[in-house]
Amino acid sequence: MTENFDRTHPAGAVKYFRHCIVTGNLDGALSCFDQEAIYIDRDGEEISGPENIKKPLEHLCNWKPDIQGNKQKLTIVGDLAIWVDQWMLKAFSPDGTPIEMKGATTCMMKKNEEGIWLWLVDNPFAGHLFED
Repeated sequence: MTENFDRTHPAGAVKYFRHCIVTGNLDGALSCFDQEAIYIDRDGEEISGPENIKKPLEHLCNWKPDIQGNKQKLTIVGDLAIWVDQWMLKAFSPDGTPIEMKGATTCMMKKNEEGIWLWLVDNPFAGHLFED
């Protein structure tokens, strides 16, 4: 059964992105990013442009993790949106080691000319800012 994702709403765009990660669809996951997008990795490094964002997303897509989000908050102003939520991820590394991660994400999204919401800034490790 094929799922239908309404990427003309930020929640549908997030659902599609997570579906791509879970199914290992790297090209689909990359299609969620604006050409000027910035991905902020766990160490706080800002990675610019989909061609560079590809590397961290490859790891996620290769794991095909179970990833769940909750407690989301969405604010839309015109063609920009802020998405904040908590997430949990469970997967296995290539050698079979279990991986469990959790955190909070903050994303700035932008509606493109076709009405599709794309990531402009993706900070899936925003929660680390508040840890001691």
